Amino acid sequence: MGRLRVRYLLDSSAWIRSALQGRTLPDEVRKIVGNPNEYIGLSIISLWEATKKHQRGKLPLPMELSVWLDRAVPAHVRVLPLTSDIIVDSTRLPDFPVRDPADELIVATARVHRLTLLTSDTKLRAYGHVRVHYFTPVLESEKSHGHGSR
Repeated sequence: MGRLRVRYLLDSSAWIRSALQGRTLPDEVRKIVGNPNEYIGLSIISLWEATKKHQRGKLPLPMELSVWLDRAVPAHVRVLPLTSDIIVDSTRLPDFPVRDPADELIVATARVHRLTLLTSDTKLRAYGHVRVHYFTPVLESEKSHGHGSR
């Protein structure tokens, strides 16, 4: 088997969903994220975002934060560092629809590494300056009624 390469980048919300609420991912996205033979990228800024949400009480975790962070990043997920190229690109995103510096850094990471961004952020759905795989989260009630995949 040839060398595997990273093709997708999880945004923070998609990563947190995959780690805590995997059933809310559509089947197609769950297959990508759950495939140990599919390397997935994750910006280091997503770990920071999750940590800040937990600090503010908006992200309850089933275990201590540092333990959760270790477990929430499986072996096939590659944490990508911030580089000067990413930081500069984040300041030059044309017509960026979101006013969140973390989202700018995540989109710039996808652009610099030429990855497809997996996101449920409706504001990024039609952003034409990065490849986006948009998904609508599945509500638990849809799963229990057999309407989980879209």
